[in-house]
Amino acid sequence: MTWLILVIIAVLVVALYPVIRDFLRRRRSAAPSYVEGLQAALDGRVADAIARLKEAVGTDSDNVDAYIRLGDLFMQQGEVERAIKVHENLSLRRNLDKRDEKKVLQALVRDYSKTERKVKAISLLEELVHMDKNDMASAEKLAELYIETGAWDKSEGLLKELARHQAQRQRAARLYTEYGHAYPRNNPGAALAAFETALKLDPGSIPARLYLGDHQLSQGDTNAAIKTWNDLLDLAPDKNALVRDRLERAYFDAGKFEDITALYERLLRKVPDDSGLIVALAEIYQKKEDLTSAIRLLERYASGQTSEVLPRVALAAMYLERDETERARAVLAMVLSALQPDAVGQGYPRRPA
Repeated sequence: MTWLILVIIAVLVVALYPVIRDFLRRRRSAAPSYVEGLQAALDGRVADAIARLKEAVGTDSDNVDAYIRLGDLFMQQGEVERAIKVHENLSLRRNLDKRDEKKVLQALVRDYSKTERKVKAISLLEELVHMDKNDMASAEKLAELYIETGAWDKSEGLLKELARHQAQRQRAARLYTEYGHAYPRNNPGAALAAFETALKLDPGSIPARLYLGDHQLSQGDTNAAIKTWNDLLDLAPDKNALVRDRLERAYFDAGKFEDITALYERLLRKVPDDSGLIVALAEIYQKKEDLTSAIRLLERYASGQTSEVLPRVALAAMYLERDETERARAVLAMVLSALQPDAVGQGYPRRPA
């Protein structure tokens, strides 16, 4: 009996040898092309990468990653339909393992998202999330598309799921902020709740405070908006450019425009080199017809080693307003000098005491 088994094994080896030999030969010949294709793609040689990856899939049709990358390169080249066809054909294969199937679906999501085929992208993302409950990247992208397409109930449900994951709280906060910002104005309560949830999840969220203030202002609660934006400045004084115009309008509407001067002066002590804030404060002085304070502020900043153009131009404009043409000309000449490639910071002529 033993000899019969040995004979059968010998026959199988002889019969299968050509198949195994050809398979190994194909894999050996495909590997260099695949590696060369990856290297060419990394080097930005797209045409070479496409040629090498075509060779790789031609000799090894089971190289799923090569097909995916080939489709991505077609998309990069603007061959949209060709790229999608490569990835869609891959998705029809029934012998893909779960890992490769996930990669193919992710590639199609990228394709559909880039070509505004949001319904198709949503369908695939739902499948990905169903396949892997821990795929937070797909869940996040799905939530974004739900928000973009106005699927509010689905958005809310998915956001609650994301918020339950401690590691995803900041991402969930960002998405709640987008949700509140995009929510129809006919349901202000839902938008407000979204912003409040975002801040509970991430108390340091700048966008949540920014858009919460916008929402409060749109609902006529100017004082609440002012407080929210001041909280933002306390949290991140260097982000003041985001709210300066908003605060100036809000303070004006609330009849408190005088308060903006004290706010900017206090803020400038925290970020003394913020050129945008310096110009904004100078313009407030100018509006209050205190041109002397405006010029003094700009001169103090411009006398340092700085290459910022905006404060210098503002200073020249204020010199002109006072008919000090020569001073304005000198400042503008220094601006032009500073814009030269080899220029170094220069001071400015100061007004005699």
